[in-house]
Amino acid sequence: MRRTSAIAAALAITLAAAALFSQPRPSGAADEDEAPLDYRFYKTRVAPLLHEQCGECHANPRKRSKVGKFFLSPAPGRRMRERFQERNFKNVLRFVEPGDPSASLLLLKAIGPRNGGVTHEGGDILGTNTPAYGAIIDWINGQKQAVEAFKPPTAETGAPDFLFFYKRIEPVLLAVCAECHAGRGKGRFKLVTHERGEEFPLEDHYANFETIMRLVKPGQPLKSRFFTKPLALDAGGIKHKGGDRIAKDSVNYENWMLFIQGESGPPLPTEGEKNIPVLTNEGLTIQAEDFEFEGGVEDAESKGAEEYYVAVAGETGGRIHVDMRVADAGAYRVEVRFKPGTAPLHMGFEGAEPWTLPIPPADEREEHGFARAGPLTLLDHADPLIDSRGGLDLQAGVLHMDGRRGEAAWLSPSDVRNAGALARIRLADEEEGGDDGLLLFDMEDGWNGKFAGLTDGGRRFVMGVLENGRMRVLKSAKATEPRRGTEGDPREVKVEYFGGVAVGSLDGKPLVFLNLSGKLEEGRFGVMTHGLAEIHHVAAVEEYEVYEVELQTGPVIHLPTALLRLFVEIPPGGGEVDSVRFTPSE
Repeated sequence: MRRTSAIAAALAITLAAAALFSQPRPSGAADEDEAPLDYRFYKTRVAPLLHEQCGECHANPRKRSKVGKFFLSPAPGRRMRERFQERNFKNVLRFVEPGDPSASLLLLKAIGPRNGGVTHEGGDILGTNTPAYGAIIDWINGQKQAVEAFKPPTAETGAPDFLFFYKRIEPVLLAVCAECHAGRGKGRFKLVTHERGEEFPLEDHYANFETIMRLVKPGQPLKSRFFTKPLALDAGGIKHKGGDRIAKDSVNYENWMLFIQGESGPPLPTEGEKNIPVLTNEGLTIQAEDFEFEGGVEDAESKGAEEYYVAVAGETGGRIHVDMRVADAGAYRVEVRFKPGTAPLHMGFEGAEPWTLPIPPADEREEHGFARAGPLTLLDHADPLIDSRGGLDLQAGVLHMDGRRGEAAWLSPSDVRNAGALARIRLADEEEGGDDGLLLFDMEDGWNGKFAGLTDGGRRFVMGVLENGRMRVLKSAKATEPRRGTEGDPREVKVEYFGGVAVGSLDGKPLVFLNLSGKLEEGRFGVMTHGLAEIHHVAAVEEYEVYEVELQTGPVIHLPTALLRLFVEIPPGGGEVDSVRFTPSE
């Protein structure tokens, strides 16, 4: 009866409704709580109908001038973000009379004149005896989406706590373990995951908790497969096809212990949360729409943008930020795709100094004016060179390295199977922070390979291996005195391969050797320090020099396994930010 009477009433108000279309009724709704109609019902029942039935015209940027103010986001085929849902909700409310379907242009346009509506260039798109019609009627009449809050059971005293799992354990599982264990899983360890941007219901978090509890012996970490499977073998773990994921004395080691021993966690949030972007060794692209906007920054449509939308600063400027998980630590090329303006952008990670992005010259810009730029560290020509964990500064062709804030290393990918490598290194005085200067060679990645060089402020010459970033000295000798008249000059560290033997020399004098059983094959080399050092020259060695590093600047940074907040500051005149892209440097 209600729907029939609505149609009849619509016949009587067709002319009035047509007038309303040219002057949509403002909703005045600032947010979900203040809106006259239920946002959850709209998002669940109404929004999908609008995008399916209306999106071809009303979300098409090319037809925007024809569809007037009833315009939806995003464009067809693009991903739906929460910010688009909220914007569409406010826009749609302008064409609705809450509590009165017969006076709501949203409905009258959809049903058309034959069913008591008004003329619509797109035709009659909604039948009056369909579930879609009923959903819109119910929403306009004020029906709300039922929300039944999931409440996880309270843990017994001393038992593993879901709240601790939710805060400290599951984020690591989703960032690191889900690569193999998402959905299809391995054995009994199957994690529930969601696509980035989708809501992650609390009951799905609890399902993951129940899954791992089948692998836990409460109070006994070393008897729990959930702990021993990812634990490094040398720390008491068991064989794991995914490799060592937890090292002794690490933050994860401590959290896993506390969890199994029954440590309590903080209270739960009141709403579900979105899955955040995860950076793996396959790379990651974060679109402008994925960021949170601060200050005077808005999203806008821009021709040539990857997802059609960009972030633009208004008169006051502002910034955009997004939380991201780094699952695979390593060196990454990071570049911002943006349409340059008159002022430079700044980007970085919360808690660290931001980088200034240079304004690319016109000849480096794409057809629609977009270009890519990133923080400046090192490149070898156009190929990544850096695995930087400390401060790096290039001045007059000399690399100034400061490894006191953590290891600092850089790798030179070489296609040449060389017979050795050399570096000319000048250590700072110990009082100034000089410590060691090491030539890396035969490197597999930034943490595993071999080294030779100076330690103890330059007093000893050593050779050994790097294993997961840890130095293990295998051979050592007292460093020779500098050549006469060369005090303070860079010292030349060289490694030459003879079959399976690596011979280390200092200023041309052989001091140590290491039998490596023919395992010299990677051909990658670089330098590392834990103090202050200057690197004046790096090269690969054959019968003659075959590969020399040319120190240049370029957008490569090192990222640890962590939860980071990435931000881009957009000043007035800063142009349009389209996306941020991370790609592995190797």
